[in-house]
Amino acid sequence: MHSTPQVVSLGRAYAGQTVTVHVAESTFTIDLGGGIRVIQRTTDVPVRNVKANKPRDVSDVV
Repeated sequence: MHSTPQVVSLGRAYAGQTVTVHVAESTFTIDLGGGIRVIQRTTDVPVRNVKANKPRDVSDVV
């Protein structure tokens, strides 16, 4: 496995929404509220961002 962090993109349909992610040794299982997506892990780096991105306010955008 690689040692760089893995980024997972869910698409615009889930922008700003909170999802639940279950982390296993070789997969991420993401509960999207209406379905489940399983993604293979490509790294062995521990998960360190519990809240990766916060939604931005309109005043934050220039």
